[in-house]
Amino acid sequence: DPQLLEDVPAWLRSLRLHKYTTCFEGLDWKTMLEMTDEDLTNRGVAALGARRKMLKVFE
Repeated sequence: DPQLLEDVPAWLRSLRLHKYTTCFEGLDWKTMLEMTDEDLTNRGVAALGARRKMLKVFE
């Protein structure tokens, strides 16, 4: 749903990753799609499972 992508907190909630909402404040989904594992770690996504889930969605 393209409209859901515009609302990053709602998008993260749909992935059950809403606890990371504050890590992505000020970013849009287009920027998030280009993030690497290292970028996610630097943003505060410490859990490997959460990073893998995000990277899989970003593909």
